[in-house]
Amino acid sequence: MKLFNCVSFFVLSRTFHHVSALPTFAESIDMDAPVPLNALKKSPNVVGRTAEFGGHHIPIERVKRRSTFNPEAQLIDVHGEHEFIMPNYTAGDVRGPCPGLNTLANHAYLPRNGIATIAQYIDATNKVWGMGKDISTILAVYGTVLGGNVVSLNPSVSMGGYSSSANPENLLDNLGGLLGEPRGLSGTHNIFEVDGSNTRGDLYDPIGNNNDVNMTYFTHLFNKQKDAEVPNYSLDVMMDFAVERFLQDISYNPNFVYLPWSGWFVRNAAIIFSGRLFVNCSEEYPDGILGKEGFKSIYGVTGPDDNMVYNSGGDRIPENYYRRPDDFTFTDGLQDLLYHTVIKRPTLFSIGGNVNGVNTFAGIDYANITGGAFNAAQLLEGNNALCFTFQFVKEAAPNILSSLYATIGPVLSQLTSVLDTVFLSLDCPAYKDLSVNGTDLFSYFKATYPGAALSNGAM
Repeated sequence: MKLFNCVSFFVLSRTFHHVSALPTFAESIDMDAPVPLNALKKSPNVVGRTAEFGGHHIPIERVKRRSTFNPEAQLIDVHGEHEFIMPNYTAGDVRGPCPGLNTLANHAYLPRNGIATIAQYIDATNKVWGMGKDISTILAVYGTVLGGNVVSLNPSVSMGGYSSSANPENLLDNLGGLLGEPRGLSGTHNIFEVDGSNTRGDLYDPIGNNNDVNMTYFTHLFNKQKDAEVPNYSLDVMMDFAVERFLQDISYNPNFVYLPWSGWFVRNAAIIFSGRLFVNCSEEYPDGILGKEGFKSIYGVTGPDDNMVYNSGGDRIPENYYRRPDDFTFTDGLQDLLYHTVIKRPTLFSIGGNVNGVNTFAGIDYANITGGAFNAAQLLEGNNALCFTFQFVKEAAPNILSSLYATIGPVLSQLTSVLDTVFLSLDCPAYKDLSVNGTDLFSYFKATYPGAALSNGAM
C-alpha cells in the first residue's frame, strides 16, 4: 500500500530479534548494492497486554512508555546539506509512491537520485522516521526478493521511471544469475502495492494512477480531522477512513481485491506506519502529533486548506521537525494491526474481491480455506491470524517467484527457511494446505477475482 508503503513486509520481532533469522539470507544479498527508490514499498509490526474479547485474549493497547522530549537529539536537520530540493526527473532522478522514502531523497538522507543501497534505506528510515532497524532490515531485504528484480528495463511500467544512466539492470548484479526478465513495480501489484490506499488510487481502477496523490481522497481524509477530538491526524481517523475507502473501492473499482497478505496485512500496516512514524514531537506532545501542515508537507501538498494542490515529487520534511523519542518496533506495530482491524474494525479483516464489476464483492469464509483448522472466531485467538497469513505467503511464493526468477530454488529456500522460523516462533497449529474446493488459494484467487488475475501475483 502507498501511505508508508515502501517495502510492504512485516515480520514479528520475536522471530527476527536483532535480525537473527537473516544470516544465511544476508549472504545472498549485497546490502550495499544500489536499489532504486521506486522499487521499494513498506509495511508494519506487536505485543503487549491482552484482554478478553468475545472469549478470546487479544492485544488491545500498546504498552505505554513514558516519553521524554529531547529537542537536541530529536531535531531533524532540513537545511544545508539536507535542504529540500525537488527531484530532477530530466536528469534521471526517480521517486515512488512512498512519501516516507521520497522525503528522504528530497532531503539527501537518501541519495537524491533515488537509488540507494539497502543499508542506506535502513539507516535513513531509522534516523529520520524512527523506524526500528528490525523492521527496516527485513522490509528492505524481502522487498528486494519478493519484488523480483527491483529494477525495470521499461520505464513505462515502473513508478516514476528509471534512469538509463544508472544501468538499473545491473544494480544487483543479477543476484548471481538468478533473475529472469525484470518486471518492475507493475509486477508487484497486490504483493507490495495494493488496492484501497487512503491517499492513492488503484492500479486497475478507472483512473489507473496508483503513484500520485489522489486529491479527492486526500482532501476527504484531511477534512475528516475537523471532527476529531484530538488536534492531529490520529491513527483512529486514518483507520476509520480506511473502512470508507474499502467500501468505496467495492463500488468504484471493478477489479478491487483485498487478500490475506496484500489486503489485511500490508494495506493496513502501511496506514499504521503513517500514523505512527510521521508524527512531530514537542515538549507539549512528547509522543508526537501529525498536524495538518505537516500532513500536507510530507505528502507533497501545498496551499490553503480550501485550495490545496499536489506537487508530484514534492514530498517534504516539515520545518522544525522532531522525530519520535523511540524507535517503532515490530511489537508496536502488530499490536496496532490486530487492535485496529480485527477488534475495532472487523470489516478490515475480510478477504475477497469484486467478481463481476463494481458492487460484486464476494468474500471467503476463513473456515473454508484452512481445512476446518480455523474458523473466523478461532482466527482471533493467539497468533492464528498471523499463522494463516504467513502460511498463505509460503504457499503462494512458488507461483510468485516463478514469474520473477529464472531459477527459483535458492531464493525459495531462503524464503521458506525464514517462514518456517516464523511458524515455529508463533507455535502455529498444523493444518492442510490452504485451498477452496480442492483448488490452492493462490490459483483460486486468480480464477475468481479479475483484479488478482490482472496482477498475476496477487497475495
